[in-house]
Amino acid sequence: MTKDDRYGATDDDYGDDYGEYSGETESKTGTESSTGDSKSESSNAGGNAETDSSAETDTLPFIFARRTVKADREAMPVYVQDTTAGEISDLERELSQRFDGDKVMALDVREALMRAGLENMNDVQRVMEEWGYGRR
Repeated sequence: MTKDDRYGATDDDYGDDYGEYSGETESKTGTESSTGDSKSESSNAGGNAETDSSAETDTLPFIFARRTVKADREAMPVYVQDTTAGEISDLERELSQRFDGDKVMALDVREALMRAGLENMNDVQRVMEEWGYGRR
C-alpha cells in the first residue's frame, strides 16, 4: 500500500475523471489488461497500423486511467544541474500554456522528457559527449 492509497491523490485532476471512457480501466501503458494478461508498450511495436489505431481508440489515455499522478510509476530520484532544472521549469510552464484545458503535472513532463530521450538516443549521446564522455 502506498502513501497515495492511504491518503488519496494529491493534486491530480485526472485520477477519477474517466469521461467517455467510464467503463474502461486499461491504461495505454499496458500494465495489465482487463483479462489479466500483462503486456508492454513495446509488444505492439511491430504491429500494423490498423491494429495500432484500433488499440488507441479502445484504450484509456494514461492521464485518465491512473488513480493518482504517482500510480503505476517507479520512483527514480534524478539530480540535475541548475541550468537543467531551470529549463525543465520553463518547459513545464510552456506546456501548461500549450495544454491550457489540462492541468499539466510536473511528474508527467519529467517522464515525457525521459521518454523523448529514450526515443532519441542520438540526442542523449550528443549531450553526454558534450559533458566529456568518450574522451578517455
